Amino acid sequence: MEQPCPEVQADRALVAAALRGELPAIEELAYRLRCVPRIVSAWNVRLGRPLDAHDLEDLAQDVTVVVLRKLGDYAGRAPFEAWVCRICRLELLNGVRRKLRRRVAIDVATDELPAVAGPESDAAIADAELLHGALERVGGVEAEMIRIKHFEGLTFEEIGARLGLSANTAKTRYYRGMVRLESILAARREPHDEGGRA
Repeated sequence: MEQPCPEVQADRALVAAALRGELPAIEELAYRLRCVPRIVSAWNVRLGRPLDAHDLEDLAQDVTVVVLRKLGDYAGRAPFEAWVCRICRLELLNGVRRKLRRRVAIDVATDELPAVAGPESDAAIADAELLHGALERVGGVEAEMIRIKHFEGLTFEEIGARLGLSANTAKTRYYRGMVRLESILAARREPHDEGGRA
């Protein structure tokens, strides 16, 4: 079994120190949680921007609270930001569903047609869930490379510095992960495509 990289081990120690109430660790986690608004915004773009700026601001605050509440659940199997990214995704999907339910409730009360077509939003959510599931199957550092590159917009130099790797190693593992991701997504699309042709 592959040992966690030094960065992940450091994250595990940092979270443990924060849970013990050590102020420097708490301050470091607070600093690193500044990634939350960027991550929820990136997921929102990927879903076709179902949430507006006000919704995203509220969601970022909610995600931060959820992360702090679940800090004891962080097992240190992936970088801290990757764990936060998963929470951001889940909370965003929940936020989109809540917004759609509210709109449907309002539309029923006023006898108006929904302002947002449900199937389009459902398709976007399904696409995001498919992508996330495929990234889970890619796993390891490769999946984290993809998440960090696409959801946080970091360069390979920045990714390498975060994960304790050279920029070239980061780039190699990123492309290896992308090949694996495309293979998984293609395999998942094939049965659906064949069903459509039948």
